[in-house]
Amino acid sequence: MDTGTRACCALPDCPWCGRDDLACHYCGGSGWWRPEMPVQDGDGMITWRRVGEECRMCAGTGKEHLHVAVG
Repeated sequence: MDTGTRACCALPDCPWCGRDDLACHYCGGSGWWRPEMPVQDGDGMITWRRVGEECRMCAGTGKEHLHVAVG
């Protein structure tokens, strides 16, 4: 698993990617998080398993991407 961060998200001219003052509050600035995923066993019992994946809230940049106007 890659553990680095991206330089910017997929949005052109993203005002959040140019900032370095706020780390993403979901992943803590790492660009990766460990959410839980439901898994169903053979008997139909649902359990939860931790998975590591790129942070969806900051697109792996590690920078805060609040969905409000930057002022």
